[in-house]
Amino acid sequence: MLLDFIKRHWYRYLTGISTLIVVDLLQLYIPRFIGRVVDHLRSEQPTMSFVTVMVSWIIGIALAIAIMRFFWRYFIIGNARRFEYLARKTLFDKLLSLSLSYFDRTRSGDLMARFTNDIQAVRMALAQGVVMTVDASFMAIMTVLFMGRTVSWKLTWLASIPLPALALVALFFGRIIHNRFVEVRNQFSAVSELTEETISGIRIVKSFAADEKFWEMFRDRSWNNYRAGIALAKVSSVFFPLMIFLASLAHGFALFFGGPMVVRGEVSLGEFIAFSSYLGMLTWPMMALGWVLNVIQSGRASYKRIMQVMREIPQVEEPRNPVKIDHIETIRFADLTYRYPSSQRDVLKHVSFSIKKGEMVGIVGTVGSGKSTIVKLLAKLYPVERGKIFINDVDINDIASENIRSLIAFVPQESFLFSDQIKRNIAFAQENIDMERVIECARLAAVHDEIVKFPQGYDTVVGERGVTLSGGQRQRVTIARALYSNKDVLVFDDCLSAVDPETEERIIDSLRNQFKQKTMIIITHRLKVLRDADVIIVLDDGMIVEKGTHEELMNLDGLYARMFKRQMIEEELEA
Repeated sequence: MLLDFIKRHWYRYLTGISTLIVVDLLQLYIPRFIGRVVDHLRSEQPTMSFVTVMVSWIIGIALAIAIMRFFWRYFIIGNARRFEYLARKTLFDKLLSLSLSYFDRTRSGDLMARFTNDIQAVRMALAQGVVMTVDASFMAIMTVLFMGRTVSWKLTWLASIPLPALALVALFFGRIIHNRFVEVRNQFSAVSELTEETISGIRIVKSFAADEKFWEMFRDRSWNNYRAGIALAKVSSVFFPLMIFLASLAHGFALFFGGPMVVRGEVSLGEFIAFSSYLGMLTWPMMALGWVLNVIQSGRASYKRIMQVMREIPQVEEPRNPVKIDHIETIRFADLTYRYPSSQRDVLKHVSFSIKKGEMVGIVGTVGSGKSTIVKLLAKLYPVERGKIFINDVDINDIASENIRSLIAFVPQESFLFSDQIKRNIAFAQENIDMERVIECARLAAVHDEIVKFPQGYDTVVGERGVTLSGGQRQRVTIARALYSNKDVLVFDDCLSAVDPETEERIIDSLRNQFKQKTMIIITHRLKVLRDADVIIVLDDGMIVEKGTHEELMNLDGLYARMFKRQMIEEELEA
C-alpha cells in the first residue's frame, strides 16, 4: 500500500524534497555572510555600504527560505495527509470486504487503534520522518563541505570527532526503540479494546454490579500500558541526553582547537563565528537523528499492524464472472454440512430442504442446533463449499455477495440501531426518505404508535446502538428497516424475543397478509406464530429431524409437538 502510494505521488515528494534542499543550501550562505560582516567590521576601513549589502542578502535569503518552506511543507506534509486519508479509506474498504469470521476473532478496540493511532504514526513518518531524514542527511554533508572549504578542513575534522558517535548511538538504540514502540502500540490497543467494550456494554456492567471487576481489568491493562510507556521512556531518557552530550562535545572541541587557531591568525574571527554557526547546523541534524529514528520506528511498527489487516484474505471469495440474478424464485439446501472456521464440530449436518417464492418457512429447534447458521450461510456471511446452497438453481458461490444481499433483508437476533433519527434508521442506506413508506413499515412492525408519542416523533435521535429505546422497540424498528428495503426475501432470526407473544403474532400475521408474494424465513422459539407457515423445519444437534406443516408435525408427536405443548402449558401457567 505504501509503495503504491509513493509510486503514484513520487512527483510531489520529488518537488517537496527538491525545495527542501534549496532551502538548506540557502541557509548555508547566511553564516558565511555574517562572518564576512564581522571580518569587515574589524578591518581598517569598514563601510556601511558593505554591511548594508550583506544584510540585504541575508534578508533576501531569509525571505526566500520562508516562501520555499511553505512549498516543501505543502508537498511533503500535504502528501502525508493525503496518505492518511487514503489509508483510512483503503482500510475501511478492506474491513467491509472481510468475512464475519474475521470480526468474530478480532476486537473492535484493536481495530479502532489501527484506524487512529497507527495511521497517524505512519503519517508522521511520511511527513516529519521524510523531512528530517532528507534535511539531516543533506545538511550534514553540505555543512561539512562548507566548513572545510570556507574555513578550515583541519578544524572541521577536529571538531567533528564526536559526531560519528552520534550515528553509532542511533544505530545501537534503533532496534530497542522499535521493539518498545511495538509493545506500546499493542498495550494501547488492549486498553482501547476494553474501553470500547465497557462503554458499549455499560448498562450490562452496571446491572450486574460488575463495576469493580471491570475497574480491575482496566487497571491491569492501564498498568501494562504504563509499564510499556515507561520502558520506552527509559530508553529515550538515555538516548536523547546522550545525543545532546555528544553534540555539545563537538562545540567544546571547536572552542578548544579553534581558539588557538584564531589567536595564531590561521582562522579569522569572522570565519570562526561562521564555523560555530555551521557547527550548530551540523549538530542539529545529528541530534535530530534520534527524534527521526523514533518517528520512523513508530511508523514502521504501526505500518506492520495496518498491513496485518490489509493482508487478511476474505474467506468468502467472490466469483470472477458472477451470475446476475434479479429476483429469488427458489432457494435450495443440498446435503449441507458446515462447521465454523474456529470450531471443531459440525454445526449443521446433512441439511437439505427447498423454499419457493412466497412461502413462509419456519425454522425451530433446540438451543445451538444451527438455526441461525442456515440464514447466515444463505446471505454469504460465511464461506460455504460449492454444491450446497442454490438460488434459482445457481450455486451461491457463482453469485456476488452484494447481489444476494440486495435481495435478502436479514433481521438478526441482536438489534442494532445507529445514533441517528428513527426515520433514518428505518430508511437505512437510502438517500431519499419516503416518509409515507417509513410510516407504513413502522405500522406493520407495530411500532408506529410508540414512535409518534416521542417529542420529536420520527425525528427522534436514538442513542448509540439505540439505547434510548426499549429492547422491543429496537427490534421492531429493525423489522421496519427490513420492510422498507423491499427485498424479495425477509429473514427474521429470532428478532422479536423482546416483544410479547401477542404483538409478535400480530406482526407476523400482518406481514403474511401484506407481503404474500415475498418469501419469509422465520427463526423463533415461539412456535405459536408458525401455525400458518407453509413448512416448518425442526433442527436438533445440527440435523433436520422433522419437517412439515404445524398440523403434520403435531400429528407426528415428536420434538416439535413436545416443544409446542410445553409452551402452551407455560402460557397457561403464566396467565
